[in-house]
Amino acid sequence: RLLGAGRLRRLATVDLPLMAPGLAAGAGLVMLSTMKELPATLLASPIGFRTLSTQIWNTYEALFLPEMAILAMVLLCISAVLTWLLVVRQSEHLR
Repeated sequence: RLLGAGRLRRLATVDLPLMAPGLAAGAGLVMLSTMKELPATLLASPIGFRTLSTQIWNTYEALFLPEMAILAMVLLCISAVLTWLLVVRQSEHLR
């Protein structure tokens, strides 16, 4: 008992609000892991064909974390440049 509150009331007023950010972050991580494009790449690519995503996954599984970080940064930079080009093209189209 906490200041006269029962278990259910304590759960609803204290415990759940404190757990909410962690639960939301966990749900976000689960969503990201299920929606990433690696499964599609693995299904669509020919046998023996290595993509950047599969190489990142292989280095992660082999625990070559520095190499994985470099490859992930390459993928991030490529994505950032392509996104920037799309934004510039879209803004020019709107003028």
